[in-house]
Amino acid sequence: MTTQRMTPPSLFKQCTMTVLVALACGAYSHQAAAQTYAPWLRQIGITNTIESAANWGKGQILGVVDTGINATHPQFAAGQVSQALSSCAAVSFKCANGFADDNGHGTAVASIAAGYRPSLFSTIAAGGYTTVAGNFIGVAPLANIVSEKVLNAAGSGYSTDVANGVRKAADAGAGVINVSITFGNDANTVAAINYAAAKGAFIVWAGGNSAQNLLGNLNTSGLTQTAIQHLVFAGSVNSANAASSFTNKPGAGALVSTTGAKTSYSMRWVMAPGEAILAPQTTAGNSAYALWSGTSMAAPIVSGSLMLLQNAWPILKTKGTTADLLLATTTDLGIAGVDATYGKGLVNLTTAFNPYGALSVTTTGGQTVAVSSLTGTLLSSGALGSLSSIQSKLANYTAFDSYARNFSVNLSGLIKTPTSKATTNPLPTNTYSAPNVMKFAGGELAYAIESNGGTLQHLGEFGYNAEQSPGLTTGYTLFSSKTGSVSGFGYGTSSSYPFAKALYNDDMIARQMSDFDTSNVGSLAQGGYQFSYGTSVSPDLRIAASYTATPEAPVMSPNAAQNSQVKFGVAYRFNQHITGGMTYSNVAERSSLLGAAYNSGSILALGQNATEVFGFSLGYRVDRNSSVLLNTEFGTTKAGNGDAGSLFSATSSLQSQAWSATYLQQNIWTANDQLAASVKQPLRVTAGSAAITTASVDAQGYAVYDKSWASLVPNGREVDVTVNYRLPTNKTDTLMLQAAYQKDSLNIAGNHAGQLGMIWNKRF
Repeated sequence: MTTQRMTPPSLFKQCTMTVLVALACGAYSHQAAAQTYAPWLRQIGITNTIESAANWGKGQILGVVDTGINATHPQFAAGQVSQALSSCAAVSFKCANGFADDNGHGTAVASIAAGYRPSLFSTIAAGGYTTVAGNFIGVAPLANIVSEKVLNAAGSGYSTDVANGVRKAADAGAGVINVSITFGNDANTVAAINYAAAKGAFIVWAGGNSAQNLLGNLNTSGLTQTAIQHLVFAGSVNSANAASSFTNKPGAGALVSTTGAKTSYSMRWVMAPGEAILAPQTTAGNSAYALWSGTSMAAPIVSGSLMLLQNAWPILKTKGTTADLLLATTTDLGIAGVDATYGKGLVNLTTAFNPYGALSVTTTGGQTVAVSSLTGTLLSSGALGSLSSIQSKLANYTAFDSYARNFSVNLSGLIKTPTSKATTNPLPTNTYSAPNVMKFAGGELAYAIESNGGTLQHLGEFGYNAEQSPGLTTGYTLFSSKTGSVSGFGYGTSSSYPFAKALYNDDMIARQMSDFDTSNVGSLAQGGYQFSYGTSVSPDLRIAASYTATPEAPVMSPNAAQNSQVKFGVAYRFNQHITGGMTYSNVAERSSLLGAAYNSGSILALGQNATEVFGFSLGYRVDRNSSVLLNTEFGTTKAGNGDAGSLFSATSSLQSQAWSATYLQQNIWTANDQLAASVKQPLRVTAGSAAITTASVDAQGYAVYDKSWASLVPNGREVDVTVNYRLPTNKTDTLMLQAAYQKDSLNIAGNHAGQLGMIWNKRF
């Protein structure tokens, strides 16, 4: 077998150095000075954040194919250079000292890539750099190192030696192999690169120090496409990011794969600092250091950078894309774009450690959605509070960039919590109010007409758009026969009073019940069509039924289907003072969960939901003009699945509850005045959770998807205390005074609110 003699860019031939001498010192902990890095490392964007994210390269194995390494040199931690895996890989000569370095070049290269000990000199100013004591001079100081000695004391060897060293480094498990030796395109070298790349290793080759184009623009043939993807050439720049006078250039040559595809050297060429780099000079003793210059110094900086990247994201090594990412995130130098002098440009780890391309999340159905396209899509409800547990998980959510690297993103802003109703809504004008009544021979006809006032009502609102606020008149009618049947229908208003009147046929209980129904499950299906009917089964027993539905175009989405409720009730009068009632209802929600609204198919959609509700009431008629009513409801929402396009994969069965105690007295000081006082807990989830589709990564870096359950129970418990007095001043005017206090409004802990106000109404 013919061999080609290789001359490395070594201390004697192509590298220059200035020897410095320092006293050796004891062991050093890398954490103690983790904030400071040598200026050539800061030049490529290294920060403590980056090193911490990569755990300083811990667990990575660097193969150094060179003149050997002095494993016990104080620049390395004890055991950092493997005695067991390192070897003399030379085949053309015998190594008298095993893999130990009797030249100095290999130890310097290993130190630049992964030296553990920082600089011990007080201040060194050279080559445009100022290095101070405590500056780390190794890129990945916690990486393990394997030495494959292929060059003799004079820095010479053959291509067969170098090729064998590359193979042995790959067999030793090196994830990155540094070859600071002149590149040759001979068959031995090509075969060794193919071998190492097939084992998953990345090979960083020094570009050379002859100030000429690589291989005189000759192509390199026979590399597999995998090998080309794993190969990087390193050129040198000075402290000002200008090409070093000695550095080779990528030129016009190309790597020709076994399939005939061409990849120019410039596409696999990256620049790194290679002048006045501080590293040990072992031939002058373990206390000696030198300022080294050459592409031999640029190559280990690139090698260390690759180790940091794939230690932070194992998926890069698994998919063989570490080098591609490093090349894609460089800082462009020279002529815009890839060129024949600087190749892809200068290593930039700051850019490389940021997301590349669009960050995306994966929905329950496997759909990939760009984070940048996500908008606020879930409006929470009082029953669910601020969804604090869900927000906590979304605040640290895992997304992936175009290199399949995991990053943490904050999606908690996608959940919007409505502002406290105590501070945004006016005093309710219909609390405990009865409809207008017209009596006739067969019974009575009750009606209520309401209007949103159209343009006039909204003139004082900030951001009002008259075209979107047309006037709308809504209401309902109730027909009560002398035989005890009550039937009603309407649109656009609360169905609470009509159903309560149909069930109890008692105006005072119906007024008290209507206030409770504005804060329970039944309110979720109001505001659209409504039908109610009730009748007497016996003098003391009544039954009733109703159907209600929300408008067909809810605010959250014009295309969303309406919510609906079917409700049945039975009421029994025990005596002239006590009346009890029991109700059952089923509420179907299409684009909401207990009032938390979202667009169907959106990223935070919770699917379609059905809730069964059992309600109980007990009324005590103190006298003709005063009444006490106790109400409670218990809801069970069936477990369900989120939409395929949502991050929510499922919800468990939910339990919810609401209760109230109301006192109502009328005709106190004048005819038709009334005083009402109530204490109530609006609808609140008491048990249940939702599963969010979350991602993590396994040891190889592949995304692993799972369900992460989060409680839907609010962190607060709303309790409202209200005192309301209504005084008719004449046939058309009413004065209302109200004081209210809300503890944990909207079931958000600490969200307290008080209210005191007066409203005067005039009917025409």
